[in-house]
Amino acid sequence: MNKNIPIVFTFDKRIVLGAAVAIKSLIETANDDTVYDIYVFHPDIDDKTILCFEKMLANTQHKISFEFIDKSRFKHAPINKGGSWTEIVYYRLLIAELLPQYDCVIYSDVDVLFMKDMKEVYELNLCGYEFAAVRAERNSSEMIGHKYFKENDNEFIYWSGFIVMNTKLMRENEFVDRCFDVINTYNDRLKFFDLDTLNLVSSKIKDVPFDYCTLQSVYYLDNLSESEEYEYIKNVYTDEELLYAKENPAIVHYAGKPGKPWRMPVPYSDYQEYIVKVPSELRKYTLRDYKKKFLAKVKGSGKIKS
Repeated sequence: MNKNIPIVFTFDKRIVLGAAVAIKSLIETANDDTVYDIYVFHPDIDDKTILCFEKMLANTQHKISFEFIDKSRFKHAPINKGGSWTEIVYYRLLIAELLPQYDCVIYSDVDVLFMKDMKEVYELNLCGYEFAAVRAERNSSEMIGHKYFKENDNEFIYWSGFIVMNTKLMRENEFVDRCFDVINTYNDRLKFFDLDTLNLVSSKIKDVPFDYCTLQSVYYLDNLSESEEYEYIKNVYTDEELLYAKENPAIVHYAGKPGKPWRMPVPYSDYQEYIVKVPSELRKYTLRDYKKKFLAKVKGSGKIKS
């Protein structure tokens, strides 16, 4: 039986730096006996960049491989044309199909910093659950941060940025086909594309603690109430749970304001430490990154604090 922990990231050539930092932090916080099988689903990463990632992991116990996914697979899915939410956000829905050799797989967004080993969460008992994720908001017609679908009977909305997938059960339940059914049925009604799809497709979702999606506003701000997301997460978590995550984050997720740290005029100090650790060839800034940096500097809306 393979005891390695498979973990999937999905990104394109525009987010190489963010992905490199995420993967570097993942392997640096791994326990000595943890081995990650890292998979990258992508539409356009070139061979030179792939080689740089492979070299970054060369002297570790971990492995990395890249899987090209044709965007046309999601040609009928709604996307944010010209923005960050392209077809790539849907790639996570294919994991059970593309990695049939595993019964359980972790998915993570790349705008994160790993702070702990992932073995404990990977070993969650998912019997009867298709996946486990972090609760985001109570599901109701008065939601603040998410879109309400009357067809969704789940008590909570779950974030899609960190998922522990019971891929064995997913395959048995034809999960991928059901996801495409949701995309085709709801299509233009989908606002948060992958998140809405995952929340609509399944009622068999297990809770992952908030510390696996510690929002940057919760982590870096002094007071919980200063967090923009506090208005709705306070109805899901106690202050004690949020403070525990703040002090003991497993993953810091750079969702929400003030944006992605690699686009800040001066990144958070703990994030900057990883930027300088990744190979120089992977410190790729796009024109969009430079524009975001410039606008943040002009507006004075950089990081929350170091």
